Amino acid sequence: MNESSGPLTGPSEASPESGRQTDFVQLLRDNSDSPETLYAKITGNRRLEVLVPYKGTRCAHYDFGKNLHDDFMLFRGGAVSELVVKPSGQPDGAPHIDAGKRYDVLKPWSNKEYALSVSPAGSGHPHQWLPEHNRTGTVFAVSQHLFIDDEEVTDWSGQTGFRPVQSVRLVQRMIGIHPDDRSRPIAEIDCSHTVDRRGVTVRSKIIWLYPVSIGSGYGMMVPIEGSFAYKLVTSLGRVYDATATDRSRTNLLDDDQAVSYAFLHRPGAEDGRSNTVAAMTIHDISSTLRYGQEGRRRNNPVVWLEHRNEQIQKLYPQVFDHYTAQAGDFYEAAGVYFVGELPESHPLLIRRD
Repeated sequence: MNESSGPLTGPSEASPESGRQTDFVQLLRDNSDSPETLYAKITGNRRLEVLVPYKGTRCAHYDFGKNLHDDFMLFRGGAVSELVVKPSGQPDGAPHIDAGKRYDVLKPWSNKEYALSVSPAGSGHPHQWLPEHNRTGTVFAVSQHLFIDDEEVTDWSGQTGFRPVQSVRLVQRMIGIHPDDRSRPIAEIDCSHTVDRRGVTVRSKIIWLYPVSIGSGYGMMVPIEGSFAYKLVTSLGRVYDATATDRSRTNLLDDDQAVSYAFLHRPGAEDGRSNTVAAMTIHDISSTLRYGQEGRRRNNPVVWLEHRNEQIQKLYPQVFDHYTAQAGDFYEAAGVYFVGELPESHPLLIRRD
């Protein structure tokens, strides 16, 4: 259940003054087809793609895969694709199902679940990111399990086409290791991803195994493909520009109070982009944003938008800022992502103009 500063409601009623909030993920669900079938394909060793239809043959195309230098299977990206069904020529008559990618929405390879810059407290070692950043592996597998329709899949051999499914669940238990102190794990990390008609639900829990200096840390980030980004709208009704490319930051006036966020494309674009929306709704906001706890971002709002360059805009909930965690302390983050579309006349799309 979401905890927020006010009830969740429709976009016309949401405002900072009313305290009412819009759940953009639910809004997209309400304006999308409710698919009876999803489609999944294993594309290689710890690589997985899932299609979630939301309007006819148009699908949210979600991608999961192992980092290059550690074991963490991250939520790699979210695109819009067209479902392609062709005769397969197989004796059973089953069709060949594939996807024709149209455009990226969520930035590929950019971390979404969590990112924590850490060093053993008092060690003097440079801070390193959990999970992998800059080709430095830090998160390694204890166990990784893939469940499709609640049945475990252990064969990661690449498949040529998608197959119909109802749900996909990835469950990972990992350890975090600082590269300058490999003799002992720095953290125990549990992370799960569930993909179904409701979107991509993510839950992460990091337990510190001994005192750790956290230079900065984030949970439930939203990285957006630069060519898609135009406006960011928060569940409290504020609208922010998402087009600058000069490495500047926009500190959100909502601070840590908005429970849901939506990125919109510019009006008048082709391929349905103008109607496409990428949304993220935080679950358990008091835990995910560490309400009332020490060591959150200082002197500025907890949530901010980075205008990094032409390739990416990224929303950062900064829940750690120069903080020392003790052994047994833990951080939990949870939420759901959804890529879908709204009709051109919808009030949310009208507000971006």
